[in-house]
Amino acid sequence: MRALSGFLSLIVLTGLAALAPASAQSSWSAGEPIIEAELLSEQSVAAPGDSFHLGLHQIMPEGWHTYWRNPGDNGLPVEIEWDLPAGVQIGDVVWPTPIELPLTDMIMDYGYKDEIVLPMPITVAADYVGDTVEITGDATWLVCEDICVPEERTLSLTLPVAASGEQDEAGYWYIRTALDSVPQPDDAIAASYAVEGGRVILELSGPAFADPAAITGLRFFPYETGVIRNAGLQTLRAGEGSTLVLLEPGYAANAAQAGGLDGVVAWENTGGGERRAIVVEAAPGGGGYGLEPLAGAPSPASAPVGILGLILLAFGGGLILNLMPCVFPVLSIKVLKFVQVAHSDAGAVRTQGVFFLVGVLVSFVGLAGALVILREVGLPVGWGFQLQVPIVVASLALLLFAIGLNLLGVFEVGTRLMGLGSGLADKPGWKGAFFTGVLAVVVAAPCVGPLAAGALGLALTQPVPVVLLVAGSMGLGLAAPFVMFAVFPSLLRFLPKPGGWMVTFKQFLAFPMFASVVWLSWVLAIQSGPTGLLFLGAAMLALSFAVWAHGQGHRIWSVIAIIALALGVLSVVAIARLPAATGGPDMAVGEEEWSRERVAELQAMGQPVFVDVTAAWCVTCQINKLTVLNTDTVKDAFDSLGVVSMRADWTNRNETIGALISEHGQAGVPLYLMYPASGGAPRVLPTVLTTGGFVDQLEWAAAN
Repeated sequence: MRALSGFLSLIVLTGLAALAPASAQSSWSAGEPIIEAELLSEQSVAAPGDSFHLGLHQIMPEGWHTYWRNPGDNGLPVEIEWDLPAGVQIGDVVWPTPIELPLTDMIMDYGYKDEIVLPMPITVAADYVGDTVEITGDATWLVCEDICVPEERTLSLTLPVAASGEQDEAGYWYIRTALDSVPQPDDAIAASYAVEGGRVILELSGPAFADPAAITGLRFFPYETGVIRNAGLQTLRAGEGSTLVLLEPGYAANAAQAGGLDGVVAWENTGGGERRAIVVEAAPGGGGYGLEPLAGAPSPASAPVGILGLILLAFGGGLILNLMPCVFPVLSIKVLKFVQVAHSDAGAVRTQGVFFLVGVLVSFVGLAGALVILREVGLPVGWGFQLQVPIVVASLALLLFAIGLNLLGVFEVGTRLMGLGSGLADKPGWKGAFFTGVLAVVVAAPCVGPLAAGALGLALTQPVPVVLLVAGSMGLGLAAPFVMFAVFPSLLRFLPKPGGWMVTFKQFLAFPMFASVVWLSWVLAIQSGPTGLLFLGAAMLALSFAVWAHGQGHRIWSVIAIIALALGVLSVVAIARLPAATGGPDMAVGEEEWSRERVAELQAMGQPVFVDVTAAWCVTCQINKLTVLNTDTVKDAFDSLGVVSMRADWTNRNETIGALISEHGQAGVPLYLMYPASGGAPRVLPTVLTTGGFVDQLEWAAAN
């Protein structure tokens, strides 16, 4: 069982690794550097008490780039971990002014191309007694073209120590040139900002900004991510002796209102001259500009409801997950286990409740942590991201298939070969409780239902501890009913007594498992095409044969079973090598594929627009389609009101759709946007739809 569980763990890890830009490996072999990098120094000889600068000098091939301190929509800035002798200190990178690095019309990064020197201050203590200063740093950075490649480099530099320092001519001028391009504050310029009319408005006052007509090519680079839409327009308007910079809001625009809007403003004068750049620290203020709302601008996230509010929302969302069809079959197994021990051993129920809670919390927090890490390295992923990886979908389908076979009694948990995830989840005692909790979270993750979507979306604009706390609160909500049995043993009397019905009920639970397998197979067919479905079928065949062969009871059959199981694992792993299928599920009649440009075009024509941001692996999305969106009542309302229906399918990873989800303060799908006919930002509809409520929203969009 340990070996097979290890195989499955390897499959899942391989699937997660597929999220990384593995295609780079075909062009750049391991160890072959893309960037030329070296450490420079302003001084060739250091003296005790000296303060000067080092510089990380990077030369990039044509078309490649690295990243600024705020990388924009994607990317990762340089990080260096130093190994220094006692008495030597190196400060943070002093960042030169970045340039814009547009990837698409909707994705904008900030960084550097061709060649850059990143200065860092260094100080040698006055009482330093060594003959040399040996500097070593482990540097990491992300370098991107059409693909992105993370690089690691150990950089070193040794400087002799003498009574007086000596200048290194080449290093000095390289670093001085870089320092000259570092933006500085300007006391003659004041800055404030406000969020108003669907915009972030940055007001700049001072001699340089008295007349917007004298300014060209202005660009604001924020220090913090999410406060503006990086690829959005930045337009200038005249204020009262000042310049107003109109920015499109990002998902964290409102969250930033309590603090400041800090960053770099770079511009040129229309009369010519060098491009200037300054640091601005804009405090909240201003407002009352009376500007028209920005037509078609994405709406910023709702104002934070406070950490306590996020925790309560997340807890409620986790509680509701118990009723979602994607997780109900797994929780039914847990109920069955409780019934088996409830009337004979209340202590066992307490133990199972506690370990079920631990399994749920570990899994929820682990998924949230992975989500944060992937976003930090520049991948626009959302909740349920793991099911965008075909090998994870296939592995989960195979796991649920094995659980179904076990529930039907095809094999027993005790067999060494067929432990699988089903064996772990079906074990008695704390192990079974823990892994049932893990499995419940794995299958529940795509079901971002009521309350949970908003809580996760808002949490992702907060610091990492808040994200993890909110994820843990959602897990606590999911586990709450079972924890209640553990904490209050008197409730056990309401559970039915064990009997023959349990065998029938256990076998019945196999069929919801098989239904989940059918659904996941459909998802896989959309992601990897018919070939992916063929490989999954081969893996299920190999698994079934391995179960049968092992049951023959002879050693040779056990060996054959292991070989069959290995072939099944290879079949699943092969899915990771398949190219992604193009497109998603077929569009419904009258439905269009979403794009921002098409939405703006339709609104300009005076037509209301509904955007369904969905995914095949999202159970809530499919239920809404069956019960609301595909009903005759709703279809008739679309036709009579002239509302255009558009679909943004997120079954496979899509950076543009991921950015759309983040901009509206959500963590995943479903996301429903209703754009009014007169233009302007959309309404974000509830994640669980009702026919009457949805028709009301269609009527609002058509009338406004």
